[in-house]
Amino acid sequence: MTAKPSSTQLFVAGLVLAALLAPARAGAVEVKKMLAPSGGGGAPAASSGGEGASQKSNPIPAAMRQQLSDTVASESDNYLNEESEKKSTGKPYIDLEHAKFMYLPEQKEGKWVVQAKLEAAEYTLKSESSKPRATGARKVLVFSYRLDGNKWTEIEQPKWEDAEATDTAKKTK
Repeated sequence: MTAKPSSTQLFVAGLVLAALLAPARAGAVEVKKMLAPSGGGGAPAASSGGEGASQKSNPIPAAMRQQLSDTVASESDNYLNEESEKKSTGKPYIDLEHAKFMYLPEQKEGKWVVQAKLEAAEYTLKSESSKPRATGARKVLVFSYRLDGNKWTEIEQPKWEDAEATDTAKKTK
């Protein structure tokens, strides 16, 4: 007679399996998460994936959302490399490998304009052998695109913002 595995044993087994199947190091920012609006009349939709019950239909077609995710992932590679270089030289860096992705679509002059944002924490290293320490600062890398036909066009250069400033702007609107 065999004993049934406990929930703790199942959880540990799942963790071990996940560790074996996970890549050793992510090479690019993964932003191909489910993009869904967070409801609300004329307010822009923001998503970091997994929002649930009162989900309305997304104003941007699925293929275009996927293309937006691919475009942001590709464009963010340069920034990821810059931050990795800062990390390797011991300078404060933004952890874009674990960034939170969201996008804010709005209709302007009959076209969809989207601000795609990657928000991440800033870290510093005391020495090369030490673990990274969060500085407490959060930064947002903002990409601006317009949907022209069936392709995304960059309408301004990506820019860094302080996450606190972004939160303050949201509260005043």
